[in-house]
Amino acid sequence: MPVAGITFSATVDEDGKRYYAAVLVNNTDRYELIQPGMVGERIPLETKNLTVRNETSPLTLTPDRGILTFPKGNYSISYESAVLSNTMQFLFTEPANVTVSVPHPFMVTNPLLTSIQPSGSKLEAGNNTTNISWNQVRSVEIRYYDEGQEHLLFLFAQFWLIIAVVLLLPFFLSRNN
Repeated sequence: MPVAGITFSATVDEDGKRYYAAVLVNNTDRYELIQPGMVGERIPLETKNLTVRNETSPLTLTPDRGILTFPKGNYSISYESAVLSNTMQFLFTEPANVTVSVPHPFMVTNPLLTSIQPSGSKLEAGNNTTNISWNQVRSVEIRYYDEGQEHLLFLFAQFWLIIAVVLLLPFFLSRNN
């Protein structure tokens, strides 16, 4: 039996509070709308505006504990879901090609403020968006930040640098005597 092919793309909206997903699945009879829990357990994903289409028409389906079942075939699935704490996590039952688009003013380039897993992703910036893509992965995690968070990081670093200088200055001055 051939393995189902999954192509997943998500676009974060302008305020960074939700994302819109489009999934293409081939040669399959199910798709799981799941997210990882606190200890890695599989939790059904809360979605809005769920649409499932086959080659000819839309289907009226409701997920049962996060699982969509349908006759075996090729489908496109779209939905929207919330983003919590600027972090998105996706789990797939089969290896998937994944693309996530993050709009400006959100960024993913500072390793102290972001997390992009698995590594080996491809980053492309342009047209006020940053696209991150992976090939044949079973899970994806991405954390993005805004310019305000980056400014707070630099302010915090400067604060601790000043404290270090003030505390070390008497030591260095006493060594010269």
